[in-house]
Amino acid sequence: MDTILIVDDDADVLDTVGFLLEDAGYGVISATNGKAMFKVLDKGLPDLIVLDVGLGNESGLELAMQVRKSSSVPIIMLTGKGAETDRVVGLELGADDYVTKPYGSAELLARIKSVLRRSKITRTKADDARREVATFNGWTCDLTGRKLHSPDGKDVPLTSGEFSVLAVFVQNPGRTLSRERLLDLTGREKTLDRSIDVQIMRLRRKIEGDPSDPQLIQAIRAVGYIFSTQVEWV
Repeated sequence: MDTILIVDDDADVLDTVGFLLEDAGYGVISATNGKAMFKVLDKGLPDLIVLDVGLGNESGLELAMQVRKSSSVPIIMLTGKGAETDRVVGLELGADDYVTKPYGSAELLARIKSVLRRSKITRTKADDARREVATFNGWTCDLTGRKLHSPDGKDVPLTSGEFSVLAVFVQNPGRTLSRERLLDLTGREKTLDRSIDVQIMRLRRKIEGDPSDPQLIQAIRAVGYIFSTQVEWV
């Protein structure tokens, strides 16, 4: 049973969404603020977090950023109607998807199933891969452990989306990949093609010496992207 943590300061939302998810077969944990959320996370990661952008005096976007400093647990943000800025910022901060209020039960469940499926596909592909550890430009990418280490040996946290994209690149060095192909290989929905650009932008910030002049993940105009470096397998 997958466990979902719902973070919202509205008791009615917690009850309604909680009952919906329990009826769908999920385990549910509720939190009304950031402090309560981190208490839950300290006890063990859920399989997914549903996090409201507006939490009274707290910002769900800020909380998502804090989570991303140490965890790649999938996050779905709940945003207000027409709050496109929140959706874009949420993706840039590491959210895996978003749902706009007001939303229907079917949409929320579909989004949750999709994000969980993508996360599991990535883990399964890594577990099944014969080649487990890749090195490039001093970096070390452990596909099975889903870890990235910098040239100086530091652990670099990646979101599930960022790691999925990086895993595809290290397994296809020197190959030009279209956005559609990247969506296929990472298991993401075709309607989320812009999310690939966001994930790549975030990934560049973490692995490129100068993200404004990327040397590893290069854009091919009107085509897609190429991982332009040599990859060796340990």
